[in-house]
Amino acid sequence: MKGDILALSAVSLGVFQLMVSFRDLLKTDNVESYSVPYISVGLLSSSLWITYQYKKGANYSVIYSSLVFAIQLYILSRLLSKAKTREKRDPKA
Repeated sequence: MKGDILALSAVSLGVFQLMVSFRDLLKTDNVESYSVPYISVGLLSSSLWITYQYKKGANYSVIYSSLVFAIQLYILSRLLSKAKTREKRDPKA
């Protein structure tokens, strides 16, 4: 029981921090500090952690890692969209 409360508290704080950061990302739409390779490695890492945690029965961690995975997918889609827009504006670059 104590372990569940500790895990729930840790995940809740992590999710809160993640959502604040994600809200700022949505407001500014600034993904310049990320790169496609960086996010791709993060997606792979998150996938491996989700698989490992699921097999171990760490459901709270699976939820948190899945949220991180979803945010990484969003960042990747914004990076690719911005690259496509830049390419249309300046095809030689």
